[in-house]
Amino acid sequence: METLSELRSAEDKEPQSKLSFWSERATIGKNAGTNDFLLKGLEIELLMGRIAEGTSVLDVGSGNGLTLVSLARHKNCMGLGIDFSEEMIREAKRNVLEHHLEKSLSFCVGRAERLPGDLGLFDYVLTERCLINLDNEQTQHDAFVELMKHVKPGGRYLMIESFIQGLDRINRLRISLGLARIDPPWHNLFLDEESVHRWETNEFCLEEIYPFSSTYYFLSRVVYAKIAQDRGEALRYDSEINLVAAKLPPIGDFGPTRLWQWRRMGIKQP
Repeated sequence: METLSELRSAEDKEPQSKLSFWSERATIGKNAGTNDFLLKGLEIELLMGRIAEGTSVLDVGSGNGLTLVSLARHKNCMGLGIDFSEEMIREAKRNVLEHHLEKSLSFCVGRAERLPGDLGLFDYVLTERCLINLDNEQTQHDAFVELMKHVKPGGRYLMIESFIQGLDRINRLRISLGLARIDPPWHNLFLDEESVHRWETNEFCLEEIYPFSSTYYFLSRVVYAKIAQDRGEALRYDSEINLVAAKLPPIGDFGPTRLWQWRRMGIKQP
C-alpha cells in the first residue's frame, strides 16, 4: 500500500498535467479515482445512507461514474455526472451501458468552476475529492458557489473533500512513532477548514462536518503503518487491519477526508 508521500514521489518523476494524470487513470476500473478502494467504499456507503430514494443527483468530478451507477442501481436515483476528462466520461458512459442505466444517468465533460448554467437544479449535488484538484483557494470557492447554484432550495451539497488540518493530526501521530509524514499528492490542494467555514452565507448553510473516515485513517495510516514498518513489510491496502478498520464506526477526528454537508436555504423575495 503506497502512502501519499510514496505516490507523490512516483508521480513527481515525470512532469504531468492534472488532466493527463486523471485521463491515464480512467481505464483502471474501480481504482480510477483512488488506489485506496476501501476509502472509496466508505464514501459510497456514506452517500447511500444520506441520499434519499428516487432523488436527482449531480456528481461533479464524477470520474468513471462508479458512484452514480451505485446510486442508480440501489437507490433508484436519476443523475448527471460531469468530469473534465473525456476519457473518464467515456468510461462512465460504458459503465452506464453495462448496467442498462441509460434512462437514469447521463455524463458530460465540464469543469467544476465553470458549470453550464442550463444544468437545472438537483436534490443533491456531490463531490468526492474533486475541489482538491483545483489550483488555488479562490478557484475552489468559485467552484463551491457554482455547485450550490444547482442545488434545489432545501436540497443539499455533500462535499466529500480532503482537509489539511485532518492530515496534520495524522502526521503528528505518525511522527511521534517515527513514521514519515504524509504529504498531499502533487495534483492536490487540500482545503483549509478556516477558509471553508467562511463560505457559509444566509443562503448556503453548513449543516454538519462528519469525519466518517477517522477510524479508518487512524488504524491504516498510523497503527498498521507502524506495525508494517517494525516488521519490515510492504504496505497493502487490503491488509487485515485495514479491512477491519473500514467496518468500524468513526471515532475521533483523524485523517483528511471528511464530509461537509451544506444546505441551500430558500431565500424570501423582498
